[in-house]
This record gives sequence, structure tokens and C-alpha cells, in this order.
Amino acid sequence: MGDMMIPFIMLLIVTIALVLERRFQEEKIVEIYEKKFEDWKEHTPTMENEKKCKELVGLVFLEEDKLNIEILDIKIQDRLERKKFTIKV
Repeated sequence: MGDMMIPFIMLLIVTIALVLERRFQEEKIVEIYEKKFEDWKEHTPTMENEKKCKELVGLVFLEEDKLNIEILDIKIQDRLERKKFTIKV
């Protein structure tokens, strides 16, 4: 029993040392990759795609068989006069 105790203790010490060393190395690697990720976020330009959405610029009414257009944005009046619009059904 005494003959096997010394190698067992040595094996236990080596195992504990290897487990602790592995944990230390893993933490170090995680720190390195977190730092690289932060650097990447800092140096990578963000591309924000702005979606063009519809804008309400006027209202169309039918009064006594006649179409009336009420313009909410005065800049659109020029386009209407030049007939730069499309009609969707």
C-alpha cells in the first residue's frame, strides 16, 4: 500500500497542475479573442441601410365627378404641374 501511495500522489499533483494550467490558458485565449473582437468592432465601418419609405404629400378627393388634390408639401406642386407622377390602381 505504501509503495503505490507516492506515485498516486505524484499523479494527482500532475493532474491538478495540468487542469489549472489548461484553465489559465483558456482564460488567456478568451481574453485575446475578446480583445480582437472589440478591435474589429471599432475598426469595421457600420453600414446602416436606410430604407426609403413612402411619404404622405397630398390627398386626392372625388367631389362631384371631379378629382381634387390637396397638397400637404408645397415642394410637390412643381412635380404635379410637370406631370411627374405615376398612377397605381
